[in-house]
Amino acid sequence: MTWKLHVKSLNTLLKLEPQLEVADGRTLSLYLPVRAEGFDAAHYDLLLNHAVAEYEPKLDDKQRAVMESERRRLRTHLNLVRPAGVPALVAFSNEPVRLLTLIRLPESVEPRVEVGPPLLAPLELMLKRYPPALVVVVDKEEARLFASVLGEVVALEHLTGQEVRHSRAGGTSASSNQRKADNRMRANLKRVVAILQREVKRDEFGRIFVGGPEEARAELIRELPKPLAGAVAGTISASLETTPGRLLADIREQMARVARVPSAA
Repeated sequence: MTWKLHVKSLNTLLKLEPQLEVADGRTLSLYLPVRAEGFDAAHYDLLLNHAVAEYEPKLDDKQRAVMESERRRLRTHLNLVRPAGVPALVAFSNEPVRLLTLIRLPESVEPRVEVGPPLLAPLELMLKRYPPALVVVVDKEEARLFASVLGEVVALEHLTGQEVRHSRAGGTSASSNQRKADNRMRANLKRVVAILQREVKRDEFGRIFVGGPEEARAELIRELPKPLAGAVAGTISASLETTPGRLLADIREQMARVARVPSAA
């Protein structure tokens, strides 16, 4: 489908939301700003009803039937997800191909609804301002890799390496034990580098953000080859000691602040 080639980074989004690749002309696309005060079903009903009222006269009977059916599905989904904490969202619904997905967006949008092939043009424009990024959180033994695309953060990889122990023994063995520990840490981080290289080569990730303890972050960056080191756009505050769900939320919150490219500011 040519519609997914207009912006290369859109391919990355489609890999993270593979349901969109099976969507057809029976898809309902819905763009909505998210209410800053928290979820309120009546508020979203009002926005949706207003958008539909403006758009519905353009539809024929078949499209109008699709609109009503998919609109009910999306309303139910919104009431379950209860979106909050992000500027906006886009949802796509197509029951015949079992498509029902919601994507968080990093900036507000005007309410908009459309029946037909997935309405991706607004995402294409937004991806130019917020290109996909890789986020890697490391310590000496472990790493988690995430993709940050628009307002979404998706877990990609979880790597557990060799145990790194620092012996408390003194004397002549202390320096030898320290070297062994450092070598194990570097070996672990080299595996992380290999994963980063693979992901950057495979997808349209032009930026990397690194989180974790300062020593592990610095060592990882030192191990990166020049092209990857040049892609490091910053660091984030994140710890592998937090639960996976909390870690994902921490990354999403911080990426919402740093994800926009400076040249587009």
